[in-house]
Amino acid sequence: MGESSGPLPRLLVVKGTFEQFGGAERDLLNNLPAWSDHFEITVATLNLPQKARETLDDLGINYLTPVKQFTVPRGIWAEARALSSRQAIRLWISMLDLTEQITGLREVLANSDAIHVTSGVGSLEFTGLAPNHLPMHYYCLEPHRGLYEDVLHRTIEGTPKRNLFLTSLLLGKQRRRDQKFVSRLEKMKNVVISANSSWIQKRISEIYGVKSQLLLPTVDLSVWKNQSSDDDSTSIGDYVVTIGAASHVKGTWETIEMLAGTEISLALVGGGDGYDLARLRERAEQLEVKLDIQPRLGQDELVTLVQQALAVVSLAYDEPFGLTPIEAQAAGTPALMVAEGGFQYTVEDGVSGRMLPRGDWSAWHQALQEASEASNRESWAKHGQENIEQMGLTPQNQATRLADILGFSEDE
Repeated sequence: MGESSGPLPRLLVVKGTFEQFGGAERDLLNNLPAWSDHFEITVATLNLPQKARETLDDLGINYLTPVKQFTVPRGIWAEARALSSRQAIRLWISMLDLTEQITGLREVLANSDAIHVTSGVGSLEFTGLAPNHLPMHYYCLEPHRGLYEDVLHRTIEGTPKRNLFLTSLLLGKQRRRDQKFVSRLEKMKNVVISANSSWIQKRISEIYGVKSQLLLPTVDLSVWKNQSSDDDSTSIGDYVVTIGAASHVKGTWETIEMLAGTEISLALVGGGDGYDLARLRERAEQLEVKLDIQPRLGQDELVTLVQQALAVVSLAYDEPFGLTPIEAQAAGTPALMVAEGGFQYTVEDGVSGRMLPRGDWSAWHQALQEASEASNRESWAKHGQENIEQMGLTPQNQATRLADILGFSEDE
């Protein structure tokens, strides 16, 4: 949108909860400044941690939260009774007339020109309140994996937490609700559904039977090169980095097993459940793998850690898109990824990193050796950064694409 185009269209950005404050939440906040060049934004959510509030305040973006913050009910019985979904609906309805900020959602909706909904707990539940005449974009980062896969129902070691057939049976009610919400969206004439990768487009088609557009995530090259990954004086440590809370779905246990016998340590960024971390430390000690766990790092600290690492690795199961490899490429650090999920679209094996088979630790050990070679590090980073540019993985490109999806492209 040019400066002469008049007032910016008003966009209501909805995210069920920022409670977890993981990659999806941080990615949304990181992209809002670019979106603000195209829209006047208000954010609505059921849970907004203090750090997120401070970010929005710094950006000058208004937000709406319920009088009482939403805490996601945990446990299989809560999921079986669809408690989080039902509580989310009640809270969204309560926000129509009263929020923590006094202004109700009803007033904001009446003055909005479009709605963007990012998937997650409590997000789809909002869509039933959206006026039919407003264009709405549903950004599906992934179909709820707990409802359609078993990877979230396994211990960190990979064993089922309970009988998987029984688990699937208990989740039937919530699964039907999820299907109903998406089916209703697909039938609405003003709604566009987008995926964040070609892999998730495929999953949306398989699970919901609907087609989706593509809105790619972003990476800020300037942030990840803030200490110049081209600086030959940067020392390379004898450790690798993996990012994400310790869990089976992130392949953390297998990452420890892969490093056994290499004398390479693991820096885990993201922390995790106390029991899982205790088991992980025990396993690392058994296999004589040095383990450093960082629950959370600031951006500058994370960039430094990644730039000085031998490699960034991930054995995550069918990662939806996976920011990890493109962040590694941006930082000039080799990306060694399992050949699954969204990783397949951002890493070309032997060209911009390595794509490796799960369980073949000898192949991973060879890749670690390759990652230590300066020529590979330079070449993989160069080609990775070129691919980032070619794919248009910038906040500015994403903002332009979102405006086009919602019908507010610059040439209109």
